[in-house]
Amino acid sequence: MFLSIITPTYNRGCSRFLRELCHSIALAKQYSNLDLEHIIVNDGSTDITERVILGLQDEFPYIRYLKNTENQGITVAKNYALHEAKGEFIADIDDDDLVPFYALGLRAKLLLENEHNWLCGNGIQITEEGRLNFRENLLISGIENKWECLRAFYEGKLFAYAGTRLYRKSVLERIGGWNERIHSLCEDFDLWLRLIYYYGAPIFCEIPLIYWRQKSASLGIDAVKSGAYFDAISQIKLWYKDLYEEAVRKSVLEPL
Repeated sequence: MFLSIITPTYNRGCSRFLRELCHSIALAKQYSNLDLEHIIVNDGSTDITERVILGLQDEFPYIRYLKNTENQGITVAKNYALHEAKGEFIADIDDDDLVPFYALGLRAKLLLENEHNWLCGNGIQITEEGRLNFRENLLISGIENKWECLRAFYEGKLFAYAGTRLYRKSVLERIGGWNERIHSLCEDFDLWLRLIYYYGAPIFCEIPLIYWRQKSASLGIDAVKSGAYFDAISQIKLWYKDLYEEAVRKSVLEPL
């Protein structure tokens, strides 16, 4: 199998978002004629999420359903899916986003044509109702040099939109997947720093690869408001301070 898409979810049974994501993946799959599986991990939901996923599985037989009996957090859910994945490549896509019809094939083509181990790209914001909200992209271009790229990510000057990443599964497995010391916040930031340090900078795609949903309330928004998000970033930076200091020493450019 070529591609495994992994989507953790929790208590999305009464929301249309998960259904809309699955329909957008179906269109992208058909457009690019990709051999893929979509692994949805129900992380201990207490609503009708299981019933919704089973219904989607009837509609889209390439969906695989995994279940945690209790909520264990996004890193455990992602690693569960990674362990079960059959694809050569891994894409992790949030349960409330939408995939443009061209995006799966484009990212696969880009990674196959290069020797990089992972890819990320731009995204476009959509409203809760699904309307596009065009805005300036955060990623103007990539940074090829490993050390400069690590510095830029660490310093918050580069960012990889959720839902745009594509990884070689073998590389994720070698670095141990997502860090399960982290329950639900900034787990991808932790992963990116390790990926860059051990396997180099990603390919950057300037073409939007995801429509990410801006909501009035979510785990991330609540974490920013409470300060928990910034606490999590600070803790991760502390864990990898030595990697950053090495990157500063080896970087060939002026301070970013």
